[in-house]
Amino acid sequence: MDLGKAIKKLPEHEPRADLWERIDADLRADAVIDQALDDLPVLEPKADAWEQIAGKLEAEATSVQPLWARSLRWVAAAAVVLLMIGVWRVWQADSDEKVTIAYATETVEIEPESGPEPFAPAADQKAERFIREQCAQQTVVCQKPEVKELKYQLDELNTRKAGLAEQLALFGNDPVLVQAQIKIENERAEVTKELVRILTI
Repeated sequence: MDLGKAIKKLPEHEPRADLWERIDADLRADAVIDQALDDLPVLEPKADAWEQIAGKLEAEATSVQPLWARSLRWVAAAAVVLLMIGVWRVWQADSDEKVTIAYATETVEIEPESGPEPFAPAADQKAERFIREQCAQQTVVCQKPEVKELKYQLDELNTRKAGLAEQLALFGNDPVLVQAQIKIENERAEVTKELVRILTI
């Protein structure tokens, strides 16, 4: 394959409208930081700074803690653990009561309702029909990466909506499922609105 043909087949990409302003703002911020760094004062350490540090290190090295003081904490911790084990063993020896735990598992099979799938609201159907008709008429617009991405998102949201409807039919109006349904419907409305806006430009 010829490289020129391959380059011509690459999809076009439109940069964001505010891209140049953002790059310019970043460059200006870098210039401000560079200027601020240049304006910082240069500080010289005191002449006896190293001697003071060495003196403090020598003072810490001469104060050595005895070994028994360090191990005292471990001895105390071991004594507490042994005391707890002893109390537990005494408590277990006094108890003649035997505890039995029993459990059972029940399986309930629920047959999903075989009724027809609920229809989408009329506005949703009308908007999706409009999108299909516009894409049939304006094939160039519908080949744009932005439109393709929005259509893919709408298909994904419709699939998630159908799966959620099945779960709602099985489990009823569970609050978590209802909340997820509201979120999906809001996302679908946003994507549909954006697609209609692009296709009517």
